[in-house]
Amino acid sequence: MKRSKILLIPAAAAALTLLIGGMYLAHASSAADFNTVNGVLYTYTGTDRSVVIPAGVKKIADDAFYNNPIIEQVTIPSTVESIGSNAFEGCSELRSVTIPDSVEVLGDAAFMGCTSLQSASIGSGVREMGNGVFADCDSLSYINVSSANQNLIANGHALYNAGMTKLYQYCAGSPSEAYTVPGTVEQICPNSFWGCDNLKVVTIPGIAEISEYAFTNCKGLMSVTMQIPTNRIALKAFAGCNNLVQAIVPDSVREIHETAFDGCPMDLHLVCSPYSKAAVFAETHEYLTSETPVYTIRIEENPEDVIRHTYTTGSGETTDAQDSVSNTADNTASATSNGYSGTEVSATPTGEQHDGLRITYDGVVLGNAPVVSDRAYVIVDNYNVVDASRSAAPTPSPTPTAVPADNGKSIADHAHYLDLTLTDFTFRDGLQKIGAFAFARSGITKADLPKGITEIGEGAFYHCDGLTEVTIPSTVTNIGKNAFNFTPWYQAWENNANASDFLIVGDGVLIGYKGSETTPALPAGVKHVADGVFE
Repeated sequence: MKRSKILLIPAAAAALTLLIGGMYLAHASSAADFNTVNGVLYTYTGTDRSVVIPAGVKKIADDAFYNNPIIEQVTIPSTVESIGSNAFEGCSELRSVTIPDSVEVLGDAAFMGCTSLQSASIGSGVREMGNGVFADCDSLSYINVSSANQNLIANGHALYNAGMTKLYQYCAGSPSEAYTVPGTVEQICPNSFWGCDNLKVVTIPGIAEISEYAFTNCKGLMSVTMQIPTNRIALKAFAGCNNLVQAIVPDSVREIHETAFDGCPMDLHLVCSPYSKAAVFAETHEYLTSETPVYTIRIEENPEDVIRHTYTTGSGETTDAQDSVSNTADNTASATSNGYSGTEVSATPTGEQHDGLRITYDGVVLGNAPVVSDRAYVIVDNYNVVDASRSAAPTPSPTPTAVPADNGKSIADHAHYLDLTLTDFTFRDGLQKIGAFAFARSGITKADLPKGITEIGEGAFYHCDGLTEVTIPSTVTNIGKNAFNFTPWYQAWENNANASDFLIVGDGVLIGYKGSETTPALPAGVKHVADGVFE
């Protein structure tokens, strides 16, 4: 997180700094310019553009060079083992930095806001990365990592841990306008996309949370797609994204911080289900909502780029290896085979007929399209289309599917969410629970639930547009909010003038009321009232 500070330079050092024609006249560095105690460099008070840190320094302390407006290059000796938080933050003229193999720890925001930084190389020793180490460095396109480093990997414009389960930093200087976070990623670190102004479309896999400040001040970001089972959007996650017009938020999101979208335009659409956490958040903050995407974001063309990785030789020298790839994919796919070129982005409302979010390259749909009226469904993995269907009725599976979890006793939350290929499903004997949104928006057409089942979770069959047959045994005692809403089965009851105003199923569970009485009297058979019935 950025902080406001004033750099205090002692009068003796300030007197040596002359401003001539808008340029600093630097003097030669001396030991007196470095305030060191027991191998820790606490402050630098000199005015040299090219700074050589003395050998013997083991640690560069927090804020040691904070907001220095002069330094263009710094040489870090091989004795340094750690670089503290905010150590070089705001060094606006710093052009390049090489972190030697001896460095093991890089603190939070160590080089954040170094807006002129064009080259950054990390040696083999770094094992601990802070948050936002290179955040808001808007001239930095790539981070080079020694091939001998066992803990970090630079892939495209991003820096990950070795297993690519944690995304530490996406380079703010990347020219890419679309990015799909790899499906291996389980954590996006705070500040990791801070100030990535070129990004316009981002797709995030289902991770535990969108971390605090993750996408703060991404001025060009127009549309973001979050996927299940993401359950939390943290403090300032998308704050300052003043061009964000659309955020697709899955039903799995149960917590959104009050400041998550601070500074976003008031016409921001949260694409979400009614009664979901996102819908409630939007109403409270006066944002717009829609069940289907209202903007089509098309990125027609993108330039090729070069991914560079630094490899350290046995002699300590470095060499650059270059691979021509598409910066749009941010992976090792061939740019030639994908045929990307040029740049153009537009966002236009789709009107009454929502096509959903589409990212197209040369006419080929490569983006995410959630369920819409004609059942368009696209799954993308690193910009390769895995499955696409636009048929009015999805092709049934060859045989009924049964994928219960927890030894057959329960079906996990979101287990078949948005699975339009699923039409037939066999609910096995012994099943006791169906999790939240387990079949929501899937293609299932029949739910013949077995005796013994006791619980059906919130939204379990929500918006299953083909679900016409439902059997709920008398063993069911607990049914969550909107479990069957917006299904043909539920709507048949709603539209049947001869049907009771109360929809009672299972062991006396009331899941629907369509009457107009201000003080309705519950029927004698009601034992349980599902959440939201009278909402």
